Amino acid sequence: MKILLIGATGTIGSAVYESLKSEGHVVYGAHRDSTEYPVDITNKQSINDLFKKLPELDAVINAAGTASWKALSELTEEDYYIGIQSKLMGQVNLVHIAKDQLVNNGSITLTTGILAEHYEPNAVALSLVNGGLHSFVNAASNELNRGIRLNVVAPGAIAGDFPIDQKFAGYFPVPIKEVIKLYKLALTENITGQILKKY
Repeated sequence: MKILLIGATGTIGSAVYESLKSEGHVVYGAHRDSTEYPVDITNKQSINDLFKKLPELDAVINAAGTASWKALSELTEEDYYIGIQSKLMGQVNLVHIAKDQLVNNGSITLTTGILAEHYEPNAVALSLVNGGLHSFVNAASNELNRGIRLNVVAPGAIAGDFPIDQKFAGYFPVPIKEVIKLYKLALTENITGQILKKY
């Protein structure tokens, strides 16, 4: 498969990138600081420019996006907009662009996380974004044409990136290998509108 992976240098993105390449897929690793495939998901033109550089793709995976980490009492409207513009609208805009650029029966996989439904201190803004993305995927997957599938992977904290003996949002960290399996499931199985959770 020809796969675009955005966020290819992050904890999750880099692991998924290496795993897919090891299986013989052609994987284009994009990230903000890339010289070959630069992309800023907060900018629709940047996403469009990236797709223009690539051949017709079978799939796109996004593992990029950020949000503010502050207590509710400290969050300003501007703080919320960081996550809304990046992790929420960045991925929403990616879907709008990718749905017309992928081959028939192509796959789009987004990334959220445990905070969509479990509380962690200082993570209110990220919980808002993750929950919104889950609702978007549930609804938007019903309106995609040409067999395009849309799913989202929602992992807990990743073991190694987070202390293995410490809980995050009430759950212990998960092995990255188990999370990679969910991205591959979204790529290969005939499923759409699914929130693939691992925590």
